[in-house]
Amino acid sequence: MSRLTICLLGCGFAAGLSLVTPGARADPISDLKARAKAVTEPVEVLDVARGLLRAGLLPDAATALRNAFGKARGNDVLSDLHLELERVYVAQREGKRAVRECDQLHKLSAFKEQLCVAEAQLLSRRGSVALPAAEQALRLVPGDYDSLVAKGRALSQLGKPAEAEAAFRDAMAAVPGRGEALRFLAELLTAEGRDADALTALSDARRLAPDDPDVLLAYGAAAKPGPEARASLERAILLRPGFAAAEARLGCVLAELGELDKAEQALTHALQAEPRQADWHAALGEVYLSKSNPDAATREAHAALSIVANHGAAKLVEAKALSAKGDIDLAIEAFEAAYGFARMDPRVLLDAARACLKGKRPTTARAFAERATEDFPKSSAAWEVEGDVAVVLKEVPLARQAYAKALSGEGPADKDAIRRKLGAVR
Repeated sequence: MSRLTICLLGCGFAAGLSLVTPGARADPISDLKARAKAVTEPVEVLDVARGLLRAGLLPDAATALRNAFGKARGNDVLSDLHLELERVYVAQREGKRAVRECDQLHKLSAFKEQLCVAEAQLLSRRGSVALPAAEQALRLVPGDYDSLVAKGRALSQLGKPAEAEAAFRDAMAAVPGRGEALRFLAELLTAEGRDADALTALSDARRLAPDDPDVLLAYGAAAKPGPEARASLERAILLRPGFAAAEARLGCVLAELGELDKAEQALTHALQAEPRQADWHAALGEVYLSKSNPDAATREAHAALSIVANHGAAKLVEAKALSAKGDIDLAIEAFEAAYGFARMDPRVLLDAARACLKGKRPTTARAFAERATEDFPKSSAAWEVEGDVAVVLKEVPLARQAYAKALSGEGPADKDAIRRKLGAVR
């Protein structure tokens, strides 16, 4: 299982951490905070508060909005302030306070009240409540972008992907210049296994909303590790300091690119902000394995397992750390447990087979390899490892057969290397 596999889509650099490219040294956060102190008119405060919310400066946004109520005149401005404050509370995951802001809208704007209710209920995944609120908002203001997005999200929560996709596409048609509908559409497409379509949607979203940290994170999570993914994540962190999910994802990307020290730094800082993220502990454990530090890897594996007892990726890290220290018997038990926790990917079995070969346990390696080809008969990597085991056991016909199947299989594999192995079998 690769380092990238165990990283979640899912924060920013702590003070002093510098992984952002030298050319991106503008400080939009300081400028935003200075503007927040300078503006007093409610309409201007709304604009600044939206910027603060986008930057993850949630207490600052809430304070600015609350201070603006005293100067607000007219139902439109007051209702906008309440709606934006609800969005801040949603971002803070304070559902009850968000709903209270919706209550304040009852006499100000029936449309914004319903939109507010839809957005607030989505936080607690109450799609059955959010959907009728979004639909009522659309009856009051047909074609409203935010209401269509809320409707799509509610339908997605209710397990209606086709209808959800239609709502998101309606939103995109209504306001082509915004990126939120594309981001949520990509999330839906990813859940359906349509990864290529999701990446296309996120590429469009990033073009339309180059300063939206959530869009930048989503693109960096979906794109293949490389300069584009890295740049997207670094910009997300620049625009939203303290964005732990983006920092953790950047750590995963950097690990895939072989920049292990920076990967360790990014994941460590992410975990300082959100220490109970089991996936990030497992990812950091993989980095330590790559740095030949099995003791540190074991520590991170145990940290993850203390949070999620059946965490497959963490158990795999523990197994590989035990193997690296030469404890092959304990490692075999851990590999077996890891596969019990994560049966959807052949790489647990493949890592186990390779570790057994290295530990001079070829018979056990064969058992793991055979399980891989039985459970994942189309996997090129599984058949390649089956061939590797057969070579060690000097079973030439089986090795040739396995390598041939690997060449016609699917999934990640170095077909040129497999051809060389096949040619070398005599």
